[in-house]
Amino acid sequence: MLAPIAYVGCMAGIAALDRGEQTDSSTLLVMLLLLLGAVVAPISLVVLAVVKASATYRDHRRSTGRFRAAELIDIRRRDASARGWRDAQALRQQLLAGEVPATLAVWDVVPYANEEYFCDVPIGYARYYGTDVSYSQTSGFFYGRPLFVAAGLAVTALSNGAQRTAARNKARQQWREQCISRLVVSNHRLLVQTRGRWLSFDYASMTAVFPEPTSWGLVCQFSEAEPLLLTGDHAPFVAVMTLYRTHGERALREHPSLALLTVGG
Repeated sequence: MLAPIAYVGCMAGIAALDRGEQTDSSTLLVMLLLLLGAVVAPISLVVLAVVKASATYRDHRRSTGRFRAAELIDIRRRDASARGWRDAQALRQQLLAGEVPATLAVWDVVPYANEEYFCDVPIGYARYYGTDVSYSQTSGFFYGRPLFVAAGLAVTALSNGAQRTAARNKARQQWREQCISRLVVSNHRLLVQTRGRWLSFDYASMTAVFPEPTSWGLVCQFSEAEPLLLTGDHAPFVAVMTLYRTHGERALREHPSLALLTVGG
């Protein structure tokens, strides 16, 4: 509604100045500004109206429970993260109260003696290590004018240097094997099913544990195996159980990374 009003007002001002007896530089400047306003103001107001109308329609659609596919995915993602956080909080409270968490049956894993399973979930999995990478050096024989020979040698050197740098980057230590895997958490170990096989990470073999619930991650180090990274919605739950089995009840109370897992945190 304001767009046509702004246009009419600016044009009326221009007409009034045009009917005036004096036409000096200041009058021309005002007329120019009014002319610019007659164009810019309506366009700006129309754009603002469209943006506001779109936001209003989106809010109305959401209030009636209608969401786009991307919005539904985002909602489910937030809900899954919230459930994972609540599960970690509940597990911490149960362990501090001396209660045994709910168990489940996992039939495709051979259990240890007195082993109980507490969750069977998808998880982000990765290992940290370097590797050997081979690459081939190229060479060439260049015959002709000096400039041509120099250019050929320079191109060969650049190509070999690029291959050497790429191989060095591939060989350096980094997180590898990144994928979504199946994780089973027990009172003795973490079991990861990846690439068609089960990998067992016993709590007793861990030399360091870095729980990062707020970053949705857990890093475990071992004396005879590559470091393990677990990430995702269930990582806080896994972090609580792993820290409890490796450091005891005191860690659940005092470890700084679990401070926000207090109920209500």
